[in-house]
Amino acid sequence: MDQKPLAEALRLARTERGVKVYLLTTASGLTHRASYAPSLALAGVVVRYAPEVSGEFVVVDRRLGLSVKRDYVATTLHPEKPEPLVERFYYAFLRAIPFSVEDWVHRMYLEEHMKGGNR
Repeated sequence: MDQKPLAEALRLARTERGVKVYLLTTASGLTHRASYAPSLALAGVVVRYAPEVSGEFVVVDRRLGLSVKRDYVATTLHPEKPEPLVERFYYAFLRAIPFSVEDWVHRMYLEEHMKGGNR
């Protein structure tokens, strides 16, 4: 599943409409080369990460909830009632670790520096 359209929609909701956007991901999802989490954090999205996330879900608003189902072939979105998804997201978000762009940039710099990239 290409996540670029979703990331772009979240960015636009935050920057153009002022909607509060919250993102919960795993540490590996946060540091993946193709992750949109750092750029979304720079746009004002509140990002947190956890060692693992029990289930995957997208809560668009109070009227629409989408549960992400992953299998061996593809990723699909299934409409669900938003209330249970909001509750699961809320408690998972509270237990997660806040993401700091500054710490992430510093860590990336140190990793590059330790590889000998300080030319």
